[in-house]
Amino acid sequence: MPRELALVGNHRFSRYALIFRLEQADDDQTLLRAETRATFPGLKGQAYKTMVIRTRGHVLVTRRLLNATKRRAERA
Repeated sequence: MPRELALVGNHRFSRYALIFRLEQADDDQTLLRAETRATFPGLKGQAYKTMVIRTRGHVLVTRRLLNATKRRAERA
């Protein structure tokens, strides 16, 4: 039952993809994984990468997104 959804986009400082994967964990549970990929062209891109990626800001946002998704799924 593996399923995948990729959200792809870009802005002035990066080109990126947020990839969600759903996998069957056992009979009644599904595992949701999120993977991010990005490129940061130019000097402004590298500065943006330093501010967002190296400070782990993206990790906190991704975890918050996954936890919110989990809470909503468990209520359903």
